[in-house]
Amino acid sequence: MHPRPIPRHRRVAHPPRMRLTARDIQVVLDVYACRALRRDQVQRLHFPSRNTANERLKRLYQHRFLQRRWLPVEYGQGAGQAIYLLDRRGADLVAEKLGIPRDAIGWRRTWNQVNSPFLQHRLMVNDIRIAFTLAAKQEGYRVERWLDQDDLAVNPPRVAITTPSGAVREVALIPDAYLVLNLGDRRACFFMEADRGTVPGRRWRERVQAYLAYVRGGGYEERFGSRSLRVVVICTGEGRARSLRRATERVGGSALFWFTRLSQVKEDSVLAGKIWQADGSPNPRALIDGNPPNQTASM
Repeated sequence: MHPRPIPRHRRVAHPPRMRLTARDIQVVLDVYACRALRRDQVQRLHFPSRNTANERLKRLYQHRFLQRRWLPVEYGQGAGQAIYLLDRRGADLVAEKLGIPRDAIGWRRTWNQVNSPFLQHRLMVNDIRIAFTLAAKQEGYRVERWLDQDDLAVNPPRVAITTPSGAVREVALIPDAYLVLNLGDRRACFFMEADRGTVPGRRWRERVQAYLAYVRGGGYEERFGSRSLRVVVICTGEGRARSLRRATERVGGSALFWFTRLSQVKEDSVLAGKIWQADGSPNPRALIDGNPPNQTASM
């Protein structure tokens, strides 16, 4: 008699036994690090095919290593894609593999109870993170450090900016991520902004001013121990990228900020492809082109 197939949309009381593989463990660790991953994101990182990814993820869900949600879809557009988050046994596994107490990993069930805008933004950040990770591996580099917004929100720097009216105001600076690439002979460091078109122009200009004040005032070098920095801005559309680029140039940030579209951020292009607009030049550039990373001390 063949075993009954596991239901797709609900857990069963007694799922088939499974043996955790090294890849399963890494999937759970990646979901923890990224907080939420779509099925296709997990597949890009670890699996050769959609079917293989679905089968292992289904088992990790059934055995409560991972929780699962479904992305909403427009009527008539078919089924939504699964999103995977950490679950109880997954949290136990993470604590074991990291060698720390269970309550020290910072995970709670409420982590999974996030609203759709937050989740969509998080998934966009993770798309970018995966592209950088796979591109670094492809180019023989290494992602040495990745801090996400949750990490950077702990004791964020506060810097003074001047508003158009001339008033001086203090603001907190919390990027979407901070990334250090080890290129072998040097390191390239980046703050990352994943823009979904929800930040008004005035707030964006203030954000650029905050970055500039942080760099010029020495706060960045003091905290991160590096003078190398670019702020990479990934937008969902070309029009938005042009708009933010013009706003950035108006407040003097063109040398520090590099812009591109999310559709161009792929593992075969994000580092070596000429997809970035920077320095007020009309010609697109590669993020890593063999030249030393930007040095911020002269800005």
